[in-house]
Amino acid sequence: MAFPLSVTQTVSTSASPAAVWRAFERVDLWPTAIPALAAAKLKPRGPLAAGSRILTRATPSSGSADIEYKVVAAEPPRRLVLTIDDPDYRSRFEYRIAAEAGATDVVVTATLEAVGLMQTVRFLLWQTRLMPILGTTARERTQALVHLAERLGGGA
Repeated sequence: MAFPLSVTQTVSTSASPAAVWRAFERVDLWPTAIPALAAAKLKPRGPLAAGSRILTRATPSSGSADIEYKVVAAEPPRRLVLTIDDPDYRSRFEYRIAAEAGATDVVVTATLEAVGLMQTVRFLLWQTRLMPILGTTARERTQALVHLAERLGGGA
């Protein structure tokens, strides 16, 4: 396996690309769709834009960590790129949204890269465990946001 680790998942929905984008923008509603989140907020307030940050707080029972996402690219309603810069790893989530024959496909490509020699060794040893976790995380988060889009209204 090569580094960084990378996985691509596709989730389809009857919601329009505009509705999916609204779900991405409604960061304050993410905790209603993603059970591991207690809170989420966009800084600064306003539309998703390159340079914005999304601050998430995990629920105590989830075993997850609080995360700060950086918005690298926001091209409504087609593409969103988020990154995480942690002392031990870097990750990137690219969401591509496209209308496909009466449906909308949301394609997420998630990458995970170790920072430093010790983390690289750990990633090498754990790569068979990390790949399924990366794929599951990408799919579950995307499905949750697609369900939020469907709740918010599937229309254009």
